[in-house]
Amino acid sequence: MLADPATGHVCNDRPIRAARWEGAGLNLVGVYELDAEPGTLVVTTRAGMSSQGTGPWGGGHVVHRLGAHGSLAHVPMADAADELDPAGTEARLNRRLALAAGLGAEPRRVRLWEDHGLVDDTMAAWGSYWAVVVRTTARQAWLRAPTLAEMRQMGLPLTRNDTPEARAAAARIRSA
Repeated sequence: MLADPATGHVCNDRPIRAARWEGAGLNLVGVYELDAEPGTLVVTTRAGMSSQGTGPWGGGHVVHRLGAHGSLAHVPMADAADELDPAGTEARLNRRLALAAGLGAEPRRVRLWEDHGLVDDTMAAWGSYWAVVVRTTARQAWLRAPTLAEMRQMGLPLTRNDTPEARAAAARIRSA
């Protein structure tokens, strides 16, 4: 399976069958021959796996870069997606950071202590990222992940909220 840089989709123009098998028993490995240029991104999966799971190419897939003489070098899934679709890099980074902080696109109710200090319709530091405070009561708040447009509008950097760059941006917003 090759990752198509033009569309960003995984393509399989023909069934790829092993050219030969090496090893024995549980160590049996299929050796494949590809007519692709070195530097091509190759998406692999375990035998018998389909593209089920989460992620751009399913949970069972791993991305490699085809090297000279047929070697494969592991490429992180996020880096491969950014290479195939540079225009969507910031949106994917925003989503990864929000998910790491436990936030999604839909508001999530969070139980808090009294006098928590969160205010409706604002943005606040939450976990390791930022959250949009949709609604609050005395002991709870509804939070959701910020969109990329909201991050740009607030002037917040697409980085964890504990970095010097993020702290400086938050201080500018508070003083304005």
